Amino acid sequence: MIKKTISGLKIFFIIISLLFLMIPYLSEASLVGNTNNATLSLSPDIGVYRTNATFPIDILVNTHGQSVVVVAAYLSYNPSVFQLVSIDTTGSIFGTEAENIIDAVNGKLKITRGTPSPGVNVTTGKVVTLNIRGLTDANPSVDNFTFDFTAGATNESNVILNDGLGTDIISGVYNGKYTLDGTPPANVSSFSASAGDARVNLSWTNPGSDFAGVKILRKTGSYPTSPTDGTQVYDSNGTSYSDTGLTNGTTYYYTAYSRDIVLNYSSGAQASAAPHDSTAPASITTLAAASLTAKTVRLNWTAVGDDANVGTATSYDIRYSTSAITAANFSSATQASGAPTPKVSGSAETFTVSGLSGSTLYYFAIKAVDEGGNASAISNIVNVTTYKTSDLNNDSYVNSVDFGILMSFWGNTTRPTADMNQDGTVNSVDFGIMMSQWG
Repeated sequence: MIKKTISGLKIFFIIISLLFLMIPYLSEASLVGNTNNATLSLSPDIGVYRTNATFPIDILVNTHGQSVVVVAAYLSYNPSVFQLVSIDTTGSIFGTEAENIIDAVNGKLKITRGTPSPGVNVTTGKVVTLNIRGLTDANPSVDNFTFDFTAGATNESNVILNDGLGTDIISGVYNGKYTLDGTPPANVSSFSASAGDARVNLSWTNPGSDFAGVKILRKTGSYPTSPTDGTQVYDSNGTSYSDTGLTNGTTYYYTAYSRDIVLNYSSGAQASAAPHDSTAPASITTLAAASLTAKTVRLNWTAVGDDANVGTATSYDIRYSTSAITAANFSSATQASGAPTPKVSGSAETFTVSGLSGSTLYYFAIKAVDEGGNASAISNIVNVTTYKTSDLNNDSYVNSVDFGILMSFWGNTTRPTADMNQDGTVNSVDFGIMMSQWG
């Protein structure tokens, strides 16, 4: 059992060792000298910065528990790679400046600052801030912003003890190593825009290297031409995004700029789409019909919405036919004119279809249509027979002559011509129908 445990531990330590080997090694700037006494350092002492952009670096002092009155920081750099833009003394723990020299030709910097007695005793005291601009891409293998330092040399970097004797107590310096990157990543690929209802769905594939994220901007009328042109809709490292709250029917133009960690942006990939309403109104299931006269039928139903049962539809398409109406032949049926403007979903609707023939069986159906032209499925189908015409003598007029004919059949139960509603009896109902057609 003990042997198995030891064997398991060996395997565990081997795995851990392999994992450490797989972790990328971050090469830091060097310590020159030692930390036995006062030290100067750059903070940060390593980093990646965008070429042609300015970045700040602090010069710090650690007095190693002693009181000092003067710090001199002499540094060297490659003037073809770096430009020292300015020196900022804000927040410096040393209030007096004795030396501030920038030799841009040879890449030399000399800063000497002091403070009256009793001096300062700090572990991370700020001397000054250097504002540096990278001029060209650089991926150094050694420190490229270095202190001029030799132990005991008074004409280089030093830290002077507050002993009245000018004793230099500097024992080491931390140099800086800065990578400059001016090369943008590749564009995202397969950038596409698909339209939805008041939205545009975007998708893309990110580049495989030197990539930190993608910034997407939107405009109407034209594509964004830079990472600051237009409305920003996305800035992260995903592969899709849904841009919502848009106006249906408007074309939106998008440019996607991939970026690296120092904000170098690619030339941009483009896509466009016009959102549209893709949700049709619900199907009407409450359609009912009743004859009014020989030439008119009244339809009743409950309104549906713009999107299914939500909102208000835009129009109705009402159809009728003397043959059975189906979804397949709906468009070939006769369209009724003067259809009402839809009310909000759930409201009661009514409409009278006119111009029909008497004593004829008609089928009716309806569709609701939204502002995007999306039509609902066909409603339930209803049918009804119109009343017989009250023009009993067929002279194209309903008048006293027809009334006389009606009276002659009053009370008749043999379904004569005067039985307008064909209920088997000539009575007051038929009289009412005749009056509705009078003249």
